[in-house]
Amino acid sequence: MLQTINNLLSLIAACTDRAVWLVGGAVRELLTGRTPADLDLAIDGSGLALAQALAHAGNGTFVALDRERDTGRVVFADGMTIDCATLRAADIVADLHLRDFTVNALALPLAAAITGDWRELIDPLGGQADLAAKRLHPCSATSLLDDPLRVVRAGRFRANYQLMPTPELITAARSAAPFLPNVAIERIRDELLKLCDGLAAAAGLRLLDQVGALTIIFPELEAARTCEQPRIHFLPVLDHVLETVAALDWLIDNGEPPIAVQTHPNLSRNLPFADRYRELLQQRRGNVRRAALLKLAALLHDNAKPQTKVNHADGTVTFYGHQGIGAEVAATIGQRLRLSRSDTQYLVQIVREHMRPGQMRGGGQLTERGIARFFRDTEDAGPDILLHELADHLATRGPWLDPAAWNEHLRWMETMLEHYWNTPTPPPPPLIRGDMLMDALGIKPGPEVGRLLRLIREAQLAGEIHNAEEALALARTMQIPTTETDDPDHCGRRGKRI
Repeated sequence: MLQTINNLLSLIAACTDRAVWLVGGAVRELLTGRTPADLDLAIDGSGLALAQALAHAGNGTFVALDRERDTGRVVFADGMTIDCATLRAADIVADLHLRDFTVNALALPLAAAITGDWRELIDPLGGQADLAAKRLHPCSATSLLDDPLRVVRAGRFRANYQLMPTPELITAARSAAPFLPNVAIERIRDELLKLCDGLAAAAGLRLLDQVGALTIIFPELEAARTCEQPRIHFLPVLDHVLETVAALDWLIDNGEPPIAVQTHPNLSRNLPFADRYRELLQQRRGNVRRAALLKLAALLHDNAKPQTKVNHADGTVTFYGHQGIGAEVAATIGQRLRLSRSDTQYLVQIVREHMRPGQMRGGGQLTERGIARFFRDTEDAGPDILLHELADHLATRGPWLDPAAWNEHLRWMETMLEHYWNTPTPPPPPLIRGDMLMDALGIKPGPEVGRLLRLIREAQLAGEIHNAEEALALARTMQIPTTETDDPDHCGRRGKRI
């Protein structure tokens, strides 16, 4: 990849005779020993013209990002992108002063970038020192007001790079957060998903909450802030969902540990089918991992607890139906963020089904049919829901966690996953079709056919039946008898049809 970047730098030099600097994130990544995923360039000339020249010379795709600001993008076949922007001020130093954070106010002349001569680094605001000290500091008092999206970006930098905000940044973010509704929702969504993709996503979200931005983006969570929970929980709802994200940070990315792990530092994070989970959660959903969407779902999973909370006379507290109502809210949030239909459905499924594994664990011995029904209903999100419930367990018990119960939970989860990842792929075809079922039982099309087909499928996947004859025999035992009131011409207690 470094060789690829060196080739790109040489290509850039061949495409222009104007002064060009490598700036921002690419410089920051190289300084910390990382390989940049993309490049940002500043040019004393036209950014659009440079992007067009690079696209032509390198067989890339040209995108005009902002014609007013003379900014263009090149996307190459391997996914590498280069953003080219004209200087926004009289010179490169003045340009750097207009950026968001000091760690991004860094520039390296193109020739020095090609030769690796870091003595030429331009760092007018002490960004390199802040980077070494893991400080996140604004370039100026108005940096975040200039573009309120930078408030969310601050959370992303906390999550992705573990940079600690300075008091000046906190003050600036609190001033700018109320202006977030003026920012295009797509820009907020993209920064938010990148934040959730970090190994310290909970810390990034807590920073957003600290500066008042979290419930501007998600007003549905404000009531959760003061919603207390029964004694089995050690946190109110908003703190609980943030702690659930922290548990996922630890389980997925070995990130900053949740309180349960701080209390029990030797707690096992040896997930069953860890390699399968790693492969699953690394899947790309747009520009982020599937893991980012799971963490976002964890943030939203208890959003409906405040409106479903009931304090009973005996002192107990219930939240009946919060998962179903919460799933509807999650759908609204997904649409508001303009997530794809599949990503929105993923959030909905996690929120709607997040209680189900716990109900199964508390419902006695697992059955083959119960396991088959769970994975049938949750489809490809089943393993994600099981992992979410594991994180929910950590966030619920916190310092009161019983390590023995935790280990038992891991074993239970392994039993469930054995039936998901160690069964034939793809699953066997259905034993019987709907038309065959209707002919054999003499029933008409309707909900009863679908119900029987689902029961047959469950029994098939559980290994209880193996052929069409056994499927029909099962259906006959499960069939709801037809009654007189099913006759559309029957006049009974409901009154005469007219």
